[in-house]
Amino acid sequence: MAAAARTSKPVFVFDRSLYDLAWRCWPDGCPRGRTCCVGLTVEVTRREIRAVDSLMDELTALIPDLEGEDGYVDAFVDDGPQWVIDSGEDGACPFLLRTRKHALCSIHHLALATGRRVVDWKPAACRHWPILLRPEGRRVRVLVQPAAHRIGCVAPVAELPGHPTVFEAYREELEEICGADVVARRRVGRA
Repeated sequence: MAAAARTSKPVFVFDRSLYDLAWRCWPDGCPRGRTCCVGLTVEVTRREIRAVDSLMDELTALIPDLEGEDGYVDAFVDDGPQWVIDSGEDGACPFLLRTRKHALCSIHHLALATGRRVVDWKPAACRHWPILLRPEGRRVRVLVQPAAHRIGCVAPVAELPGHPTVFEAYREELEEICGADVVARRRVGRA
């Protein structure tokens, strides 16, 4: 029985991109037109839907379009085996807060502004971006989303001196995805 349990766990392969690319975050929001919140399908769990739903009063204060004639807009769609965030006609997340210069996640912004832990409110798929998991048989390659280059979230380490690598910046998310023991072994191997 123990051998069967061991073989069912995926083997995570950490791509060079996690170490070769530095992470840049714009704390006041992404430059307008350069955000991951447009054009991506975001899967969410029922727990994540309940968490976001509990914030809707506060989120509508930031984004009035979240309120419809009969209550809040339905921001989630049952898409077969999973639920997804319903993006609008322009492909944007309904929780994308746009200012004249920036675009930022209203859920993330609200959590920080009210002293809440982002991890308790923001869907995991959003928190983990730009980490990409690519199944390769029994292995799962962990790499950086190619779109992160275009958006400007990542660049070669030499181009962003003083910025952490993607691996360093996303250590907690990688631990959540792959397991703390897997990440600790990789960190020791890279030191």
